[in-house]
Amino acid sequence: MKGLRRKNYSLDEAKIKKLRRLLKTKTETEALQKAVDLVLFQREAAKAWMENAGAGGVHPALTTRYVRKRKK
Repeated sequence: MKGLRRKNYSLDEAKIKKLRRLLKTKTETEALQKAVDLVLFQREAAKAWMENAGAGGVHPALTTRYVRKRKK
């Protein structure tokens, strides 16, 4: 993999074990890489969704602007 660097972090061991089980990975490193990838993908997807909301095909009730207006 391009751009890999060795890093040392203090992380909660229980969270790492839970993450490994959840993502079904063999190693802690693989679990952390997968988790970071998922977070980055989620951010990209949310950004794209918000940029395209209201452009057609997305019901107004699913946009955050509509939800905020209804709560008032």
